[in-house]
Amino acid sequence: MQELLEQLFRQVRAYAQSERYDRKQVYSQSSKHTTMQFDRDAEDIIIDGLTESGIGFEIISEERETFSTTANPAYRVIIDPIDGSDNVERGIMTASVALAVVPIDAPVTPEHVQWALVGELFSGTVYEAQKGAGAFRNGRRCQTSTITNIRESLAGVNLDGKNIEAMKALLTQSPALKQMRRTGSPAMDSVYVASGTYDAYIDIGDEITGESFLASAGIVLEAGGVVTDQEGKPLRPIANLSEKFSLVLAGNKKLHQEILSRLKKTS
Repeated sequence: MQELLEQLFRQVRAYAQSERYDRKQVYSQSSKHTTMQFDRDAEDIIIDGLTESGIGFEIISEERETFSTTANPAYRVIIDPIDGSDNVERGIMTASVALAVVPIDAPVTPEHVQWALVGELFSGTVYEAQKGAGAFRNGRRCQTSTITNIRESLAGVNLDGKNIEAMKALLTQSPALKQMRRTGSPAMDSVYVASGTYDAYIDIGDEITGESFLASAGIVLEAGGVVTDQEGKPLRPIANLSEKFSLVLAGNKKLHQEILSRLKKTS
């Protein structure tokens, strides 16, 4: 299965790097969502590969209705063909493919992800994990951060939810986060916690949807990190890809608890 996920990533990466597409071309548009043509093309590449593999999948993607490749699929796969579409459309070279495979009879949560891959389209960096076998970055085992306090931490923070009080608590109350980053690809921002690139990732605006974090969160758990909602509870099962979530991911329990404690002061 992991080989299949890697193959799909390589195919989408080759397409993205070719730049033989119009970055501004819209495939479909509604009041709630815009699908770019390159998103649709990348999704087609992944779906064709999953179908041709002969393995039975129920395919869940943000770009089309859920369907199955066989009558009785053994697995459910949640795909984000290009996470960071706004970056690609504007010519910013940071975007990723996110793929998470869950047994068909299991809840769609990070804890039940059986295989996961998050690949950065332009650098080629690949994060992947198999349940119970650990997490890897470019083939080397991941190690989460050992930083245990906010004042020393570098965290990814998504400001899009506009939770102003929470942002003030993180960025202006003493001690504040030492450093903050954001790539524009939530799948990459969250998976960085697995390798200690980020000490934590905080996305608490109830804006992120399942395809953007499920694979990453599964990889973070396999690396030994902590994944919860902003109240410290396990993430509820993903029912559909229009449902919004908040996330707090950290490399260790002590830092995670310190972040939660800071956020609770604003609730």
